[in-house]
Amino acid sequence: MKRIISALGMAVVLSIVVAPISSAAVKTGDACKKVGQTSVAGGFKYKCVKKGSKMVWGKGVAVKAATGAGYTLAKVKANASAASCWTVIKGNVYDLTKWIGSHPGGESAIASLCGVDGSASFASQHEGQSKPESRLVGYLLGPLVK
Repeated sequence: MKRIISALGMAVVLSIVVAPISSAAVKTGDACKKVGQTSVAGGFKYKCVKKGSKMVWGKGVAVKAATGAGYTLAKVKANASAASCWTVIKGNVYDLTKWIGSHPGGESAIASLCGVDGSASFASQHEGQSKPESRLVGYLLGPLVK
């Protein structure tokens, strides 16, 4: 019973914290909620910056297509700890090492994804949220190659 209540509480927190951030249209100069936060929209990556006493989206930087050979599952598996946490989500490899301590659902939610393809787990945890992958853009390493 405690696990169910805990899971429901975490779902509510995530829906409040993550969904509004990822579903908002981003434009340079619009208000944002947290300095350092990033978002991708229309082929541009935006970063939340402090301008005077306000927090606003800075000028977008074009997102470049990944180059090179990409990342293998072997490389992902070699980064399977909290000290170096890589995971695969929807065919892309992410370095979540810096996100572990900041995740609203707690460190264990991210630690379980280290070194594995976390696509199914990520999808089930963030089901019903609008574009939850947009929160990951700042942690993208590149595509997974087979």
